[in-house]
Amino acid sequence: MERELHEQEKMAKFILEMRKARNLTQKELAEQLGVTDKAVSKWERAVSSPDISLLIPLAEVLGVSTGELLGGEKAEERTEAMVNEALKYSHKSAEQRVKRLWELLFAGISASFLLGAVVCLICNYAVSRELSWSLLVLVSLGAAWGILAPLFKAGQKRIFKGLLALSLLLFPYLAVLSFLLKVTLLRTMGMWIGAAALLGLWGVYSILIRVGGGKKYFALSMICFLLVAEEYGINRIIDAFLVRTAEEQSFNYLKDIIILILAAACLGMSYFREWRKQ
Repeated sequence: MERELHEQEKMAKFILEMRKARNLTQKELAEQLGVTDKAVSKWERAVSSPDISLLIPLAEVLGVSTGELLGGEKAEERTEAMVNEALKYSHKSAEQRVKRLWELLFAGISASFLLGAVVCLICNYAVSRELSWSLLVLVSLGAAWGILAPLFKAGQKRIFKGLLALSLLLFPYLAVLSFLLKVTLLRTMGMWIGAAALLGLWGVYSILIRVGGGKKYFALSMICFLLVAEEYGINRIIDAFLVRTAEEQSFNYLKDIIILILAAACLGMSYFREWRKQ
């Protein structure tokens, strides 16, 4: 135990020295690695150690090898090369295991969707000698599979590709449902609401991508403001097609007020945290 603590303290001191030698602040180092400056501070105080996936990029930013980083001092080139290869192999193996897990999950979901569709078609035809409600299930399962496929098969930008698939499939799905159910509102009001919902989802995605995890309270406040705007837009769409009671309108206003209060609280917390850092 004492030996592990000594090695951790040695690496912490080495990270601190190399960072200062490169004229980097904790915040600048954190931004290059995609972590918070608090995480860097913990490394340099030996409170915690960098995650294994960060060792190679951290070593590159500090201008040292992973062997030197782990040892907390300059090492021979042969040892450095061995450690580098071991880390790369470990990282590659972990990526392959995760990829296989995603493939197995996707295969299981696809098989369950297919089985569910076949069972519904058989049951529907066996009972009524026609295909009616089973077509709704078939269309819904197909749309769900089309949205989930990019999340499982995409190597990178899974969320982006999933949102893109949702954007492309939502309106055809609503049109088919409207035809099968003979409900005009699905093709009119439903599509307007769907468009507003998609704009909200893309807005949330953009906020999370641009703001990042370093300013989570600010990001949460922006998401809350966006939700209020989306809620207002959807309510105006519903009012254009349906007549609602005063109680329903009051409840919607109450929800908006609660979300605005939460947004203001998060924004205040964000500015307070920034003030404390100065």
